[in-house]
Amino acid sequence: MDNKKKFLLLLVFILICVLIYAIIQIYAKYISSAQGSASANVASWDIKVNNLSIKNNTDISNTLAPVFPGTEHIASGIIAPTAEGYFDLNFDFSNTDVSFMYNISLSIDPDSSVQDLVVTGYSIDDGEVISIVDDTQPISDTILYGSNVNTRKIRVYIKWDDDPTTSTMSNADDTLSTKSDNPALYKVNISFTQITDTN
Repeated sequence: MDNKKKFLLLLVFILICVLIYAIIQIYAKYISSAQGSASANVASWDIKVNNLSIKNNTDISNTLAPVFPGTEHIASGIIAPTAEGYFDLNFDFSNTDVSFMYNISLSIDPDSSVQDLVVTGYSIDDGEVISIVDDTQPISDTILYGSNVNTRKIRVYIKWDDDPTTSTMSNADDTLSTKSDNPALYKVNISFTQITDTN
């Protein structure tokens, strides 16, 4: 009987060990875990204006080079009443992976020695000149991703308005502007905004 008890105890012990092992395996299935990271490439947003990246709200003042071709009565490269000229904004968005809208606001700088500078029009990629009647209205357009358009040249035409019915400066003011230490200044603000899906 002693052997039977030992055998029975041994059998119970083996069954308990098997049962504990099975419970551990079942429990392990419930606490198992997996780890990982889903990765996706972030869209590129690198727009350049006149070869300067605008990622950090870049000041493009030094790249704006107004051109005044001159006339029979006005030398080239200078501004005088009735002088007409232009400046170019060259956009490069070949490193941009999203659709966006640009908005160009133009205004006379309060520190300008000439307050009668006006925008008369603009052209896109050397196309037809689009007249501007109200120079407070911004120049804007949308560039869609996948449109195969990577660059855009916008030429902005400006003029020293000397029309007595529309100009704000008198002839005396025009003369005083030549004695000022301040140059003729025009402010250009350009904003680029990503177009997002609305569905």
